[in-house]
Amino acid sequence: MTASKKSKEGYGEVTEAHLDNLLKRKGLERTERGSLMRGFLMPNQWDPGYGQSNFFISRETAGRFARGFADENPLYVDLAYAERSPWRRMLAPPTLLAYTEAMNGATDGFPGCHAIWRECEFEWTRPLFAEDPMKVATRLTGARIVDSNFAGGRAGVQDYETTIDTLGGEQVAFYRTSWHRFSRKKASGSSKYGKIEPIQWTDEALEGVWNEYRQQNNTNRRGAEPLYFEDVEIGSEVPYLIKGPVTLTSKLAFEFVRGAGGWFVGHEMALALFDRYPALAIRNEENVPEPPVAIHWTNERCRRYLGMPAAYEAGFERLAWYSQLLTSWAGDHGCMRRLQVRFLAFHWQGDAIRLYAKVKEKRVVGNERLVDLEVSTVSHPRGEQTSVGSATVQLPSRPEMPS
Repeated sequence: MTASKKSKEGYGEVTEAHLDNLLKRKGLERTERGSLMRGFLMPNQWDPGYGQSNFFISRETAGRFARGFADENPLYVDLAYAERSPWRRMLAPPTLLAYTEAMNGATDGFPGCHAIWRECEFEWTRPLFAEDPMKVATRLTGARIVDSNFAGGRAGVQDYETTIDTLGGEQVAFYRTSWHRFSRKKASGSSKYGKIEPIQWTDEALEGVWNEYRQQNNTNRRGAEPLYFEDVEIGSEVPYLIKGPVTLTSKLAFEFVRGAGGWFVGHEMALALFDRYPALAIRNEENVPEPPVAIHWTNERCRRYLGMPAAYEAGFERLAWYSQLLTSWAGDHGCMRRLQVRFLAFHWQGDAIRLYAKVKEKRVVGNERLVDLEVSTVSHPRGEQTSVGSATVQLPSRPEMPS
């Protein structure tokens, strides 16, 4: 490895100089992947049929991603079933577009500072299809320094927008994110989370969670039976989902669905990564370099580097859970059109999580029947609200009966 550049003035701190440097890139269209996403979900570069595509979801990837957060919706994993559906082709879980960002707060600006999510928003024009080459571009839309009650009293905020289009110019989606950046060094001495204790589950309590899986998650997928717009009542609640308890295995099952690439590499490829980005790595328990994403996998690393009581679920998976909640309710004939989520708190390793949605409004826009919902997550057994947001789902209209 080449020599580290971590001794550079201001490394790992939220400074005005880092902010000024970051803002030089505001509005710049960026299509080349940063270090975190490099090599993921790319078309075969030797196949000329993909043209200018820089994002591609294969049928295999769609299925692996769905299994990574335990959504067994056959639209994502069963080609024959999907071809009989109203869409006539295999779909991909809609929040897979979270991996379209060329750059984000994890790899752009404030070098050496940790990154966590503040908020994100998806807007879709239609379902997300597998085997559909796309063009994506990301822009920094804003950045600022704010007061914070964690990690030294100040934090950086970075906002991004990614556009997703087909090769033919059809707009598929927008994806917007807001990131919180802070000093790991100052966070490691913070007492903000000092009163949080890991959950110790009894067999009886675990059996209660398993029963909720059996009674809720395993029975509330509507599937091929249409949910008609006319049958939805304002104020009605979507059947809730439960997830967890979060484990290292459950996190890795989700985070590695894309395979090796980006920061998720070892051996010669890890050496190449750290040679290219000398200041990227943290040092693990054996003093061996690993990428920053490895911090949130273990309790020990989160305590050492971040002053947090335990490892945590990083946020991408929470978005996927929300999509499972809403697509299970909407069925094969419905599709997600919008999802906005504001992150309020962590899901610590060992926590279970319940996801809720409630119908707030119904709208007819042109030929589209749209249902607006409020959504939230609550950790169990802590009872802490960990995220809130809103969503819009498009549903079919009930066919008119012949007179």
